[in-house]
Amino acid sequence: MTIDTWLRIVAIGLPLIGALTIWRWGDKFLHAQRWLAVSIFGLIGLIALSLFVLNKNYACIYLFGRQHCLFDGLAILSLLLLNLVLARASVVLRGENRGYNYILLLLLSSAWAGMGIANNLFISLIFLYLFFFVINRWFKKEGIRGGFLKLRDDYEDDQK
Repeated sequence: MTIDTWLRIVAIGLPLIGALTIWRWGDKFLHAQRWLAVSIFGLIGLIALSLFVLNKNYACIYLFGRQHCLFDGLAILSLLLLNLVLARASVVLRGENRGYNYILLLLLSSAWAGMGIANNLFISLIFLYLFFFVINRWFKKEGIRGGFLKLRDDYEDDQK
């Protein structure tokens, strides 16, 4: 296995391991949870930057034909930017249930990496499902309801 494959595996798996660690800790180590989340986001950002440089995506983004790698380069750059934003968000995160929020942020990072840089369609679909799961949990946590997905009962509108 090449270094590129190992970097992709670490970029996808490290946030999952961090989310499991924070889940296992519970509410005990709040400062360590923040430190762990921020350091994982920083490492994934560095891995994304190194993947961008190692794969020479900076050189082939503007090419056309079979040699172009526009979508690979954009996926890796979006992973870098997402992890920078998530690191900033986890530094300023306040309130209750911070561990739950760190877990959701780490799962979002892992899902984004799995969708963007996995070279396997099956793996990408699994992480697409994880992405939708995280978004659904985030909406439930914020109190946003997905009313457009539910079928409405016709008797709810009748004024009897």
